[in-house]
Amino acid sequence: MKSNSDKNQKMLPWWVELLFVQIGLPDSWLSKYLKKRKETLSFIDQNKKYIAYCVIVIAGILYIYPIVKYTSSSSSCIEKTTKYLKSIQVNKSQNELDINSLAVGYCHGGSLPE
Repeated sequence: MKSNSDKNQKMLPWWVELLFVQIGLPDSWLSKYLKKRKETLSFIDQNKKYIAYCVIVIAGILYIYPIVKYTSSSSSCIEKTTKYLKSIQVNKSQNELDINSLAVGYCHGGSLPE
């Protein structure tokens, strides 16, 4: 049968049991960790709106970045291919729109005319 003092004691979390009881890390680390955790939770509680806005802005940037990178890369490829096609003058009768169309086709997986 358990005594009253055993019933009133809380069980230690598994990580405290493992790190500080079994492995033997210094107790001062646990007290510093618990103090910082309390300060962090208090900070988060006081600044919920600001943190939420920052998370939304960062998520938006992370969402848009691959699109911007792909568009930039595609634009660069089209520009370089257009310059190349103009320099070799594929067909002298082709106008600017035709050369640009060939460049877009090449940059999206097509081949250049010979």
